[in-house]
Amino acid sequence: MGKTALINEFIKDKDVVFFTGIESSVRQNLENFSKSILLYVDEALENIVFPSFQAALEYVFKLAETKRLILVMDEYSYVAKASESLASTLQFLIDKNKENSKLFLILCGSSMSFMENHVLTYKAPLYGRITAQSKILPFDFFESRSCFKEFSITDMAAVYGAGSALFCECKWTNEKIDAGVLNTLVERSRLFNYENVQFCIFAKTGFTKACAKKAVELGNTALVTFEEIAGA
Repeated sequence: MGKTALINEFIKDKDVVFFTGIESSVRQNLENFSKSILLYVDEALENIVFPSFQAALEYVFKLAETKRLILVMDEYSYVAKASESLASTLQFLIDKNKENSKLFLILCGSSMSFMENHVLTYKAPLYGRITAQSKILPFDFFESRSCFKEFSITDMAAVYGAGSALFCECKWTNEKIDAGVLNTLVERSRLFNYENVQFCIFAKTGFTKACAKKAVELGNTALVTFEEIAGA
């Protein structure tokens, strides 16, 4: 599940104009944007193209004067690169209509560097006009596994993807496992160059408080007892 899927879930049963930018010309993006707007208004008008992004956006702000309307501009970086004046146009129209428009604007992009440098930075035209921002991070191994509970840990490790590794240790002793075992596992993992690393220790008897504390500090470690496996 990615950012677009989350937005689609949010906008269910709401009035929305959804536009996705593409790596193409200003004209092509404007045609697509116009179609997105007019499909919301009247499908019979979908072949009409606004003369400019400013004209199209002014129309959307006008639509939102009497009711809440969501405008989603997905892959914003593509269209903003094609139309260098788009950010300034949005700045102008937001300032102009902030008192009389109920527009809910969502800007979304896959290029994190572009969003940071051209939307969020204090030098960007839209700086200070954003009410909320979210950085969608990928699931770690254990978050991913919670979505696939039928998978064994071994199968999940295979599915999770390249660039990631799960380092495991199994201790079948009658003594609780101390933090030293976890520390050794962490040290050994550094022999490999993986971007994302997760740890898992299986123990027959359980773990000491020191080991449990260390696992919490690392934040990427699962401690699994025999009782948990047997009861799963």
